[in-house]
Formats: sequence, structure tokens, C-alpha cells
Amino acid sequence: MAAKTEYVVVDGCLQDGAKVIRQGEVYDPPSKEVADQLVGEGKIARRGQLPKDAQEGGD
Repeated sequence: MAAKTEYVVVDGCLQDGAKVIRQGEVYDPPSKEVADQLVGEGKIARRGQLPKDAQEGGD
């Protein structure tokens, strides 16, 4: 069984139904297509592959 890929919101926040996922929180996309689109838009990143500026937690 393959490990599930975790994603983290890196830009703003996302709304999934009534749930709001804020920047820095783990997000579980409903499908691979949604995940691919959000990664392409730079809204989410795979956990462990965060952009360098997001890892530094700049204030």
C-alpha cells in the first residue's frame, strides 16, 4: 500500500465545503486532478517540498 501524499496550503487559504484550510495547514484534496491544479497554481505544495520562503516562516 502506497503512502498517502500530504499537501500543505502555502498561499492564502482554501475552502472545501464548510471547512476553511488556512496557510500552513495540511490539506487533503478530494482528487488527484484538484491536487494537480492547486499545485500548478502555487496554492498548495507537497509536504516536504515547500517553497524556501514558506519554510523560513518570514514575518
